[in-house]
Amino acid sequence: MGCSVSVVTATYQRAGTLPRLWDSLLAQDAVDLEWVVVDDGSTDGTVELIRAWQQEAPFPVIYEWQRNQGKHAAINRGVEAASGEFCAVMDSDDWYVPGALASMLAHWRAIPAGMQDQFASVEGLSAEPGGELVGDRFPQPTFDSNTFEIDAVHGVQGDTMGMYRRDVLLAHPFPEDLGWHISPALVWNRIAARYSTRFVNEIWAYKEYLPEGLSERDTELRLRYAAAQLLYWREFAAMPRPMPLRAKLRAHANYVRYSLVEKKTLREQFEDSPSRRWTALAWVIGALLLTRDRVRVRRGFAEPSTSP
Repeated sequence: MGCSVSVVTATYQRAGTLPRLWDSLLAQDAVDLEWVVVDDGSTDGTVELIRAWQQEAPFPVIYEWQRNQGKHAAINRGVEAASGEFCAVMDSDDWYVPGALASMLAHWRAIPAGMQDQFASVEGLSAEPGGELVGDRFPQPTFDSNTFEIDAVHGVQGDTMGMYRRDVLLAHPFPEDLGWHISPALVWNRIAARYSTRFVNEIWAYKEYLPEGLSERDTELRLRYAAAQLLYWREFAAMPRPMPLRAKLRAHANYVRYSLVEKKTLREQFEDSPSRRWTALAWVIGALLLTRDRVRVRRGFAEPSTSP
């Protein structure tokens, strides 16, 4: 028998931050939940922590270990191991506000029953430990859109926090043949091509960006695993959703950017492009972006790169 929400956490060397998440799960009252932890090869005592919590948890705690394959592969394993109607993908260095999962379920149930098959998820806001909002608020207190349009059309930036229908995630797994680092947005955009999301202006989680975290190595990782970035931006440019011209230009500039990293010839770039006209318009911008990336990596800059 499944539960309502499976919290899926991919973790690697996070024994120091997992207790915050554990404590926040204990504060999720009146929710039928389970915690699925996929350990991506940790050697820092994570297994001992989880085994101890399994003995005292008021909800099921499922622990899976795998050799280090990357966060995206660990999330796939977690969704497969989950039994919930919904999966809330939660990073191992973040934690929930009290009652967050109950609020997610309440907002999902507020979607008319006849429309729920058109929706994949509900998403709220996240904040820094001091309470400062991470990114922007949504256009309305409750706003129906999708994860592509909320960025490309409405210009809302920042990390959201919510839950997805498990059946939708099972049908849209992360690719595991593109290297160790895959942007979650690749999968979220594939889902957005078909499904809507209910966005809610409530803070549901706290996020802390650690110095050794993936966010701090963004530029380096994007270049190292450029094949995944190339696929992401090509699909973004070909998205069957309306988008403003600035978003179309950004998509094609980034398509050029990562085509060059992958050593695609000019002919190959134009043959594979969703729009040859837009690729031509964006080509110089893409080349300049790549030049900036390489300068940053060479100088050792740690801050994440930003797309045009």
